[in-house]
Amino acid sequence: MAAAAMAGKQAKKRHDAQLKIKENEMYLTTLMKDFDKSADGRLDKSELGDLLQQVNKGVRPTDEEITWVFNVADNSNGPDAKDDTISIQELKVAITSWKTYMDNKPAIDSVFEKYDHDKTGKLEFHDLKNMLKDLNDGNEPQDSEVWEVMRKAIGKGGDKGGTFDQGETSAEGVGRMEVLYAITVWYAQEDQKQSEVTISSSCCSVS
Repeated sequence: MAAAAMAGKQAKKRHDAQLKIKENEMYLTTLMKDFDKSADGRLDKSELGDLLQQVNKGVRPTDEEITWVFNVADNSNGPDAKDDTISIQELKVAITSWKTYMDNKPAIDSVFEKYDHDKTGKLEFHDLKNMLKDLNDGNEPQDSEVWEVMRKAIGKGGDKGGTFDQGETSAEGVGRMEVLYAITVWYAQEDQKQSEVTISSSCCSVS
């Protein structure tokens, strides 16, 4: 009896999951149909902006926010697949990215209030370094580590596709939409360093 009950619960979970997938697919299909004014099965940046405005309860995102979401989604299948339009598969990435950004916006605002000292809306090199120092328990990161975080964060959603000139700190600062990825990159780098230390210690230990 217990096994039968467990099997029944698992079957219901699978059914509910499949139903949720179908609902999401229908939702995306409806959005694409409503905002694809050119009826070509893809969205341009303006159409995506209109769609995000509806998703955002009538409040239109800024041009910077729309551009960031557009680039993240358009790059989601790799740079070779980038075509300056959003397919229905990429639309899922766009909406997920936007909702993640909005869920974290209060925290992002706090970060910029604390570290964006000249109020440019960008975390320039020294701003980013101060933020990473706090994330690193007060230990100052190496400049090369800061540059790497900045390069990857800008490349994730920036117009320049990851190209980066260290001399252009003002123009290439980390924006509001990119700061979450910058933090993710930092922790990934720290995890990698810790892993290398652990492996090195294991190799050098004598039993």
